[in-house]
Amino acid sequence: MRQSFFIILLIGFAVWSCTSPTEKKEEHEHEHEHPHPHPAEGPAVVQDTLPKLTVKATEFSPEFVQLATNVEVIPNIAEAVKSVGVLTNEGVFGPLLFAEQTRAFFIELKPGMFLAEHPHPTESIVYTVGGRWVLCSEGKRQVMEAGSLFHFGSNMPTGWEAPFAEGAFLLVVKTKEEGETYEPYVKGLREMKGLLEKERTDGTEFYFNELPSDHPAIQFARSVNPDFDQVLNNIPY
Repeated sequence: MRQSFFIILLIGFAVWSCTSPTEKKEEHEHEHEHPHPHPAEGPAVVQDTLPKLTVKATEFSPEFVQLATNVEVIPNIAEAVKSVGVLTNEGVFGPLLFAEQTRAFFIELKPGMFLAEHPHPTESIVYTVGGRWVLCSEGKRQVMEAGSLFHFGSNMPTGWEAPFAEGAFLLVVKTKEEGETYEPYVKGLREMKGLLEKERTDGTEFYFNELPSDHPAIQFARSVNPDFDQVLNNIPY
């Protein structure tokens, strides 16, 4: 019995040894499930549950394309923001898209705006679409321009400054609050506008021309923008 067992084992090994390297590789690969399974061969069958349509802008939301179920497209955010936006002392804010767990909105910084460092309860990823501005955190400053991307963590103080004549346009992505949609978001911005106006009345600085001349933000602004005085002397707010 033992001899017969070893004969069978040797025959099996000989057969395996004759298998080509390519066949061995294919056999090994198929032993593991592909981490990204591909659909079966043949044309994909897609059952439309929602026709492609354009959702018109409202006083609370921009125009967007409903391409398919749970797929929304804003072809050009620069055009979309013309229909929504609330001017506050921290910039012009407006909603873009609300996803399942995140939301995207824009901030337009007007030339001459200044916002001291302050924390936010949730993290954000911020992309500079156009213009230039200054990011400040822990007293350190960084010029941001079109193409710049940054992240700040929960409760991490950050501030922004707009010492350049072109201002800046930012795209922000962050976690969505449960049940958050366009209308309550915009109404919240309108309430924030009033609160920030009161803060300014109470003495909070929101613009460079409200800061002392030796303020670090002004000193940095002069170092990165030779024409800063033109911005400083023409703040309309």
